[in-house]
Amino acid sequence: MQFTDKNRGGLLGQGSVLTVTANGIQTSPVIRGVWMLEHVLGTPTPPPLDDVPAIDSDIRGVTTVKAQLEKHRSSAACNECHRKIDQLGFAMECFDPIGRTRTTYDVRGKRVDTAGILPSGESFSNLADLKTILVRHEDFFVRTLVTHLLTHALGRHIELEDRFAIDKIMLSVEDDGYSSEIWS
Repeated sequence: MQFTDKNRGGLLGQGSVLTVTANGIQTSPVIRGVWMLEHVLGTPTPPPLDDVPAIDSDIRGVTTVKAQLEKHRSSAACNECHRKIDQLGFAMECFDPIGRTRTTYDVRGKRVDTAGILPSGESFSNLADLKTILVRHEDFFVRTLVTHLLTHALGRHIELEDRFAIDKIMLSVEDDGYSSEIWS
């Protein structure tokens, strides 16, 4: 199925993913970014350190969600994780808590800014651009998918000994060219 909205197609544009990465009332680039790191890129995020403060509730002088998170990243301890998380989440902010497309956050007209720069230096202006970048690194996604499927098939967490099986499956699907159907 071809979508006219380039942000919509594929896994990251599905309503189920967009709903599970929101709380029903509002979205969070942090929650969406963590979900993408863990479920798409297979990169678990460590829990915040005990001495790392929550996102500052004092948002004086900050007018956007992006600016609030930039202020949070100004702390070196926060920046270590949030430089990887936030950018991915910004791309998904073009969708509201239940997956409807949006260009503003609220009736006051605060514009949604979906642009970002990944730690690799690659930049994107929207989710469609980010998906293009992610497709260039599809081995991360495929390894994550294989690992999740094997976890469900075995009914347990993956152990160190399971790496051989995962590598063998990866070689098999790589030989098939990572069927592009998963991306459309």
